[in-house]
Amino acid sequence: MKFKKFAALLVSAAICSVFSACGENSGTAETSAETSAETAAETLSPEEQIHHDMVKRSFVSFGNTYRLENKLSKAAGGETVTVAYLGGSITEGIGAPDKESCYAKLSFNAISEMNGGNFEYLNAGLSGTPSILGNLRVQKDVLDYSPDIVFLEFAVNDGMENIYKESYESLVRTILKQDSEPAVILLFTVTETGHTCQEHMSQIGEYYQLPMISVPNAIQPEIEAGRMTWADYSADEAHPNAEGHKLVAEFIENYFSQLMMKDTADPSYEMPVLPKFGNSYESAFLAEADYGNSNEDIQIQDTGSFPVTERRIADFEKGAWLYSGEGQQPLKMTVNGNSLFFICKRNNSSSMGKFEVYMDGKKAATIDTNQPDGWGEPYAFQAVNRSGVHQMEVEIVPTADSAGKTIEIFGIAVSQNEEFKF
Repeated sequence: MKFKKFAALLVSAAICSVFSACGENSGTAETSAETSAETAAETLSPEEQIHHDMVKRSFVSFGNTYRLENKLSKAAGGETVTVAYLGGSITEGIGAPDKESCYAKLSFNAISEMNGGNFEYLNAGLSGTPSILGNLRVQKDVLDYSPDIVFLEFAVNDGMENIYKESYESLVRTILKQDSEPAVILLFTVTETGHTCQEHMSQIGEYYQLPMISVPNAIQPEIEAGRMTWADYSADEAHPNAEGHKLVAEFIENYFSQLMMKDTADPSYEMPVLPKFGNSYESAFLAEADYGNSNEDIQIQDTGSFPVTERRIADFEKGAWLYSGEGQQPLKMTVNGNSLFFICKRNNSSSMGKFEVYMDGKKAATIDTNQPDGWGEPYAFQAVNRSGVHQMEVEIVPTADSAGKTIEIFGIAVSQNEEFKF
């Protein structure tokens, strides 16, 4: 099945709709957009109609568009608008021929062209990472650049356990709470086997009234009907191929085309005070190896057998606390928070060591960086999760059987949240 552009027809219909609606009541935004889309669809061939219906299904909801429309108005007024994409390997662009051909860059180009403003592009996709690590990275890799619009894509990287639900919701809340009031848009993807976290992520999106776009809603009915194969979309189990990236970008472009036809404005936006699943990891602080005890909530007293050494992995480029296989002197620190993570390199290799985490003298966790599904990526291991914020004396000690092995810690992260809802 060849993918054909529908967005141009949709935008053309939108322009016609705007002029025809002048001086008369055009009804709800959804009805107006759907009517215009159907008018455009009347001119399509059968193959184009199938494609049109697929694109239409990708639209889940407008959400509350107050923030998004404010940012687009900012662009129309000549101000710079930064569009950021945070996710896993699909967002990074795996499967696309090059960085310019990934869905993120293609959709950014479309958004910029449609809105005629001064837009800046930020791609913070990182292969193999779920929202657990995305939530810990968001400050340094996204928020430090003051984004106006943030796309989130973690539906195939996350699992169904509560830690993923809370991490994803904490990520959403952290972005929404920024003083600059960025808009958040949720993108849901899917694997060949049907794995997607769209169900609970869409519940979060509905709870926070966020725009949502769905790849599975669009393509799965076509595959089930035999009008499309998985190979039309992807060359492996998860990543869009060149045409797949174009298609995902088209789904995003369709959302913005629909937004152009939305004839009612949301007057304001209020973020819910309480979380839906939990906000244990909201506004987490990430310390990298060069941070120099600049945050009072993570204070390292002694590096022990983990001296800071030049190392880099993915976008962690500031060194690592490195255990090189000798000694068992603990890395000692004082931590103030409710949850503690260590971001380590993991791999499926007997050369990777493990360490024990002691909290106030009692063993809290054992972390093994030799993982069957590891491939040399940074991974966020949770060591402590407590109900409420506490001052903790933490020591990490290499296990005796890690002699001659390697442990690389690229980040230490702590969150501080007293309130929970389960």
